[in-house]
Amino acid sequence: MGSAGSSSPEPKTIAKNFTVKFLLDLVFPVLCQNCGAEGVYLCVPCQQKITAPASRCVVCGKTSLLGLTHPDCSSREIGLSGLLVAAEYEYRPIRDLVWHFKYSLVRDIGEILATILVDFVIKSDLQAHFETAAIIPVPLHPRRQRLRGFNQAELIAYHFAKKLGLTYLPILKRMRPTRSQVDLPRGQRLENVQDAFTLEPTPSLGERKIILLDDVATTGATLNECAKVLRQGEPREVWGLVVARN
Repeated sequence: MGSAGSSSPEPKTIAKNFTVKFLLDLVFPVLCQNCGAEGVYLCVPCQQKITAPASRCVVCGKTSLLGLTHPDCSSREIGLSGLLVAAEYEYRPIRDLVWHFKYSLVRDIGEILATILVDFVIKSDLQAHFETAAIIPVPLHPRRQRLRGFNQAELIAYHFAKKLGLTYLPILKRMRPTRSQVDLPRGQRLENVQDAFTLEPTPSLGERKIILLDDVATTGATLNECAKVLRQGEPREVWGLVVARN
């Protein structure tokens, strides 16, 4: 009889979860971030209005097919094969969802952002591009993850991989805390993340395509530093995938 009770949530846990949800609904009610429809953070009609920006090389910013890194821009310092961006950051609902996900700590938004990425893959006819790929999230430093309670990139990557039936492989670790990249000039962003990541002991990634996933990219410095570390596993390609680029 004792073991049966252990499988059910404790009353205190249920009460705590209910209280957290109640307070969260007061601060950030479940409304579409575009039209205000109740019950969802982004309704289907508003989600269908999302458009992907023009594909650009992550290095020079010039137009590039599928965001492929230009051959002339490739070097030993560039780890990314290319960068795929699903949505315009200027589309206010995207900007609001990302902000509330990270700073209002609304975990449910992670699955919504993953759905936006899946829709992007389907609309762009990229299913073959992702076939057999491994999905790897950009890691947070453990200290920051404890403060936030979760890693936003991990939640998005997990749901994205699950929806497309792909391998979810969280094998990157952040070895040291880094400053927020938001307000740093480009040169300092590169220095800020240099040697900040490491690859967990893992079988060779040989000839696998890697999709490195994060919520938002600006200069791409963090993604590129992670990609350079992943290259140690000798994958076939390392692509970045983000919800939006600021």
